[in-house]
Amino acid sequence: MRRDQNTAIKNILFTHYGDNWIRGSERCLLDLMSHINQQKYKPILWCNQPMMQQQAEALGIKVYRTDFSILLGWQAPRFNVVHFLRLIKQAKQLLTDLKIDLVHANSAAPCQWLNIATRQCNVPLLCQMHAIYPLRDRLTLGLYQVSKVIAVSEYVMAPFYQDNLPVSRRQVITNGIDTERLLSMPLVNLRATLNIPKNTFVIASVGSLIKRKGMDLIIDALALLAKKQLLIHLLIIGDGPEKEALKRQIKQHGLQQQVTLLGEKNNVVGILRGTVDLFVSGAREEAFGLVFAEANLAGLAVVGPNVGGINEVVRHNETGLLVESENSAALSETIGELYCSPALKNRLAKAGMQHILNNFTVVANAQKFEQTYQQLLNEPEAFIPWYKNTSVLTSLYNGYHRFIKRGQNHET
Repeated sequence: MRRDQNTAIKNILFTHYGDNWIRGSERCLLDLMSHINQQKYKPILWCNQPMMQQQAEALGIKVYRTDFSILLGWQAPRFNVVHFLRLIKQAKQLLTDLKIDLVHANSAAPCQWLNIATRQCNVPLLCQMHAIYPLRDRLTLGLYQVSKVIAVSEYVMAPFYQDNLPVSRRQVITNGIDTERLLSMPLVNLRATLNIPKNTFVIASVGSLIKRKGMDLIIDALALLAKKQLLIHLLIIGDGPEKEALKRQIKQHGLQQQVTLLGEKNNVVGILRGTVDLFVSGAREEAFGLVFAEANLAGLAVVGPNVGGINEVVRHNETGLLVESENSAALSETIGELYCSPALKNRLAKAGMQHILNNFTVVANAQKFEQTYQQLLNEPEAFIPWYKNTSVLTSLYNGYHRFIKRGQNHET
């Protein structure tokens, strides 16, 4: 199936499975596809989202769109074997007709059927993970069978360390952001538009309005700051199912004049650069912390919880300040510290911007992936059946003992 390795341009099939929006992982994939060396690699996309299709086609990328479903997944239909077999058949057809040299799955879900198709067509499969996958998903999605697992942070890779995935089959490649595109966004000053009083300290948070993002914790922190009569206004950029609950919380605290829900915006960095003094996150979990990188790039100091992969992006007391998670009082205290210390805030902001430019650009991200692509093309990984796969057996062993331990704890 694989073509002569001397062929000038390699065809890469990128796959993405997700909801119909453009957020963190979608944005990262679009940026990667537009920045890889297209004299060496031709990106082609197979996805399930109309919005992703539209954005990729605008970049001149050929797109195939299919409704995806996961066998034994968390949502219905869980047992659609017929559709699963059709996905394998379609994958094999795409690999053959498009003369695909390598497949890059931008999430774990498509690996379930891609594993079978790529093995039958002798094509390497790389899986890029933007989130933690529990044992059940690592097994049912076939993550131990892919040619290489790429995690966006050490935090995301941790379960694979525990399960002894060979070093040759794992790698951490942190996300990169398109610094040139983001810094070219026009500055947007919303202070006058939103009637924010002069000399008010504006803080902002960006993310989906879901429990995991912890917007409620920031509102509670603001309520504590309001009692100290500090002039602070909070902008929340994003949308989601928690919106009405957050509105009720804002009203209960009497913060209607101090909080603005801006909804989804496609010019976030322009708003951060033109309106905001400090970026704040209350996230309960974060695989990487892309919003911290964008906020630092915008020239802002950042405040957030020390959870997940955030501390791999934010250097405490150098580019931002990290606090205990689930702690509104700690958030409040730290925001107040930077409110009262412009010199500290400016030092963190300046160092933060340089940190991002040095370490988290999409150009560097694309170069790392190109090196990995070439390695997989030159040195294909030998297939190991699951019952001989040390990582699978270790994960089952670890999972069994965690199950037994939970049962013993329950009994006591």
